[in-house]
Amino acid sequence: MPDSIMIVGSAGSVGHDIMYLIASRYSDIRVIGADVNEEVGRREIEESLHIAHNMGNYPDLGFRKIDLFDIPQTAELLKELQPSVICNLASLGSWWVTRLLPPEVYEKIRPIGPWLPNHLALAHNLMKSVKKAGIRTRVVNGAFPDLVNVVLSRVSLGPDCGGGNMDLACSRIKRLVAREKRVPYRSVSVYGVGHHGSFYTAGMKGPFWMKILIDGVDVSDEFTHETLRRMYEAAGYTVTPQLKGPLVDQMRTAASFLKHVLAIYFDTKEVHQCVAGPNGLPGAYPARLGLNGAEVVLPGLSLEEAVSINVHGARLDGIEQVKDNGTVVYSEESVRLMREVLGYECTELRISEAQERADELNSRLEKLYEKHRIR
Repeated sequence: MPDSIMIVGSAGSVGHDIMYLIASRYSDIRVIGADVNEEVGRREIEESLHIAHNMGNYPDLGFRKIDLFDIPQTAELLKELQPSVICNLASLGSWWVTRLLPPEVYEKIRPIGPWLPNHLALAHNLMKSVKKAGIRTRVVNGAFPDLVNVVLSRVSLGPDCGGGNMDLACSRIKRLVAREKRVPYRSVSVYGVGHHGSFYTAGMKGPFWMKILIDGVDVSDEFTHETLRRMYEAAGYTVTPQLKGPLVDQMRTAASFLKHVLAIYFDTKEVHQCVAGPNGLPGAYPARLGLNGAEVVLPGLSLEEAVSINVHGARLDGIEQVKDNGTVVYSEESVRLMREVLGYECTELRISEAQERADELNSRLEKLYEKHRIR
């Protein structure tokens, strides 16, 4: 049954938000929720249908259980369903798990690079399953696409693109510029290049590039890097308070992923302001999305310049290098802090070690939770 969207990890918080967004807006769409948690996954479909029908929409929503640890079984399921687009939201540890720690502890292990195993392991299994199934599909990866997509592309298993991260910064900048210039939000267009390291870890104090238009007129010169950073900070976007429990509201992230999924599904060929991990590139870039996948579109700088910006941004996340075989090399500072706080030692991560390393990371994190009486 082709011409469908599969949301892998539909029982999670971002999956929940994506399903509700779809339900509140669309009728002409077929979506399959997929998760290892069948009880929650089926309940989410029922709730989504409830929302859809209240809004006068009648989408085709269903659920199938999926276990990404079972690659042959996942491949069979994909072969049966043949979704046009797969949105992967599965992870062994969400990005916010370190945010539960006291601020002084969190700040030391804030860079997400060393936590790659949590995001890579299941994405790797999914892409191996896609290959084994032999189906033609497009994959939007929501599990740290700035790095995961790079790693998997090095072994010819790369997703088409991702979402979130610097795209969220571009949306915020769009609002800030509109307010500063006293124009409608719809009058402002922002195209951005940047890595998660610059956007989140460094709070926009890392390298990035943006082109800003108002009603088609380029006003980028009015908004230097320093100006944008000051505006961003003044708006409170760099504040990262300690969380008291699991983060269940991720609607803005869900919306970023979903717009990329829908652009591919409906083959809009629209140029999106900032798309993470297109075609295995690090960080994010403006890109045209459709059934043919992602095409990077850079209005004002070369691809080499854009990649360089994101390679430098990645270092803020503790990522020194990604080797040709997909092995990730971490910075000395990042390795030292992970050793100091968690007792975790990893200078290089090979793809084959992702599952084992994820188990180790999460075991050590649990001990840290116990130490600080979390949960």
